[in-house]
Amino acid sequence: MKFVIAPDSFKNCLRSPEVCFRLAAGIRSSAPAAELVLLPLADGGEGTTEAAAEAASGELHTAAVTGPFGEPVQAPFVLLPDGSAVFEMASASGLELTCGRLDPMRATTRGTGELFRHLLDLGVRDFVIGIGGSATVDGGAGMLQALGVKLFDRTGTLLPPGAGGGTLPEVAQVDGSRLDPRLAKSRIRIASDVNNPLCGARGAAPVFGPQKGASPEEVKQLDAALAHWAALWHDDGTAPGDGAAGGLGFALRKVLGGKMESGAELMLELVEFDRKAAGADFILTGEGRSDDQSLAGKLPGAVARHARKLGIPAILVSGALGPGSEELEKEFAACFSIAAGPGPLPEALGAAPRNLTRIGRAIGALTMNRTTENIHP
Repeated sequence: MKFVIAPDSFKNCLRSPEVCFRLAAGIRSSAPAAELVLLPLADGGEGTTEAAAEAASGELHTAAVTGPFGEPVQAPFVLLPDGSAVFEMASASGLELTCGRLDPMRATTRGTGELFRHLLDLGVRDFVIGIGGSATVDGGAGMLQALGVKLFDRTGTLLPPGAGGGTLPEVAQVDGSRLDPRLAKSRIRIASDVNNPLCGARGAAPVFGPQKGASPEEVKQLDAALAHWAALWHDDGTAPGDGAAGGLGFALRKVLGGKMESGAELMLELVEFDRKAAGADFILTGEGRSDDQSLAGKLPGAVARHARKLGIPAILVSGALGPGSEELEKEFAACFSIAAGPGPLPEALGAAPRNLTRIGRAIGALTMNRTTENIHP
């Protein structure tokens, strides 16, 4: 019996390597002879770097860069055997670095640009960047400054590095002539599941600004600032995906020539999912909460599609099953919520490790007859 365990992280709870470990421990306790293939995954958000290191046999390193509010942080990145690098903007400019301090008017993507530059110095020319979990709404201005772009105000004064969203209205001229020339010879793949444009009602500021601390008035200011920023680059701010990571998607595409790709599909490609899953009896995947959005670009839906193509039953194991879970039952052989019963969220998060092991043990016991007929949510 062969199981492939390929979950996403359980957001604000467990990263995907730990989810893999707990499920595997449960399966081994009831099916000790089973072959287990552990593929911790992500879709471009928090945990993508760790997942790439674990599942794609990459080397994990760190670099000292500037955090979202100017503080020094150690940002991890992965060098893969083929010479490419995987990193997350969240590790340099993300919400998880703010310790609860939210200020999208000041938060900058400068550290993301510094991480790019560090990798260029190492000789990397093939990049995969995950852009989920940002603390910023700066349109990628801080990143571009770190990579050599000069920003000037109306008096012709050079603006200091680390521009945030509140700085964008001051920018009157951009000079991209000093952009690091090594980027022109690089491939940049952008792992994202966001298709929002930079500006407008579905843009970066109205949709994502509030979760980063923007007040209603600041949302209006930031949306206008991003429209001004786009115009400086002779763009109308309507391209799908440019609103990802507070507009970092715009700078990556428009200025650096990056290509937007499904984060989930990109990760499955990087870890050679189809090859490693071939011949499995069951594929397990999961996330912190599954609902009607899980099949729309998120990792579990992508795993289910690949499992169907391979002719292998897929089992969903999630922290909770929300609205639309009946649609999930059409795509998976079984859907499990690990919660033992109703209760406060902090208790559920604390119990997640043992509940994952418990569910793994049950799945191992139920699947020993090599059928899905006895598996029920």
